[in-house]
Amino acid sequence: MESYLLLGLAMALLSIWKTYSGPALAAFVGFSYPEMLLFNALPALVAGYFGWFVGRYSLLLYSSRNLRPFRPRLRRFVKAWKRYGNTTMAMLAPVLVGIPLYTLIAKRLRQSYSATFVLLAASILWWSGLSYGLVSAFELGEQLNLQGLLDKVSL
Repeated sequence: MESYLLLGLAMALLSIWKTYSGPALAAFVGFSYPEMLLFNALPALVAGYFGWFVGRYSLLLYSSRNLRPFRPRLRRFVKAWKRYGNTTMAMLAPVLVGIPLYTLIAKRLRQSYSATFVLLAASILWWSGLSYGLVSAFELGEQLNLQGLLDKVSL
């Protein structure tokens, strides 16, 4: 039970920033698909809400200090956002920039809460399912014998 919760915590921490790494670990150790969603998708969405929450206060910080709201790095991201659109940026966010950073930037760009989180949830489910499915389809957990290594470490 203790190692189960530790693996769940490790998957949750991996999924907060890069969504594909936690589900791959879940498939390696033989977790079921609902367990993978519990330990990966839920923490990723919580991290997204955290980025949205921080984004709200970053807007207040910029407005109270009369700083320029658009910096050069943000301007490059806005160019990519305008070129590819919110949908594409949301679908690539878990792989490229991370979930908290995407929601923080979406909040700064004044995107809709519902649209941001619907796209983000779809993206998280897509990348989690893809990562879990690929590792399961190629049976990498059995080929690499990660469970045997974990048993040796826990002794």
